[in-house]
Amino acid sequence: MQTITTRLGTFSVQDMVERYGGGSIRAVIPAPGTVIATPYGAFIPRSEATDERTKTGASLEWYRDGALRSIILEKRTLVPTPAGKVLAEQILFYPGGAIKRVFPLCGRTSAYWTQEDEAGLLAPFGVSTPLGCITAKFLSLAFDKCGRLRSLTLFPGQIVDLPTPVGTMPTRIGAAFYPDGALRSVEPGRPTEVPTPAGRVLAFDPDATGITGDVNSLQFDPAGRLTHVATVRTRLTIQDQAGNEREILPAFRESLCGNSETEPVAMSVSFEPGRVVVRRSPKEPEIACGVAANSGGFPVRAAILPPAGLFSSLGETNCHGAPVSF
Repeated sequence: MQTITTRLGTFSVQDMVERYGGGSIRAVIPAPGTVIATPYGAFIPRSEATDERTKTGASLEWYRDGALRSIILEKRTLVPTPAGKVLAEQILFYPGGAIKRVFPLCGRTSAYWTQEDEAGLLAPFGVSTPLGCITAKFLSLAFDKCGRLRSLTLFPGQIVDLPTPVGTMPTRIGAAFYPDGALRSVEPGRPTEVPTPAGRVLAFDPDATGITGDVNSLQFDPAGRLTHVATVRTRLTIQDQAGNEREILPAFRESLCGNSETEPVAMSVSFEPGRVVVRRSPKEPEIACGVAANSGGFPVRAAILPPAGLFSSLGETNCHGAPVSF
């Protein structure tokens, strides 16, 4: 073992000390029993991998300037956060020392330890948010430098009902907030009708990933106005200044099931100042439509389509993927 000196004090470490190009310490595996003092309490970082779920590698990381960046804890420990006490396994910090993100679990999934195994270690717990107390299994909670809740990320498979400016929304993956507590975005947990300036659409993004809840498909401005929605099974009709109309229908792609069938792609619709921007799929160019301030009517109309017809082929296979829920 060797001894290092950091802002956290002097302590022994195992194996190699990972350093930045300038020589400052980047990451280490501390000796067993090392205690790290932080503004949020004293914590014992992990010193070894004890089972198949324990991540290997460094459990203490620093920023280049020597400020603590991350601690992976020896065992789950109560951490006081602005959203309440959280039984956590990893803590991320800002360079100034404030908590950036806490992870209730920090396990490694593999053929020997599945996501379901990991979920079995976690019990639902309550979190204080700008929307009130939310009880669920959380993957992480993120805060800004001033300690305000920036986002919450739900554990895969969790769906909670959250109040939004467009009504109660079954939410998966997570939700994000503005500094004043206003709702920035949520990820719809299932296809849900929402009102928009163009009319009602079916909000849902089957391709949304659950890494964090920092950015989601149903978005609002600080005043609560809808600014973006990913929509399925919805037709848009755009009218130009000459009165000519153009229909925009959902795009299709080859089924992820690999059965040579097709499945719909969520359509992105943004309501920006002075225009509406539509993208049928990430691979297609955007379609922009201007919105005049003195216009007598909105130039885009939405209509939710029935499953029959648009998805008539779905009944012919047992492997449909996400579109079944549309």
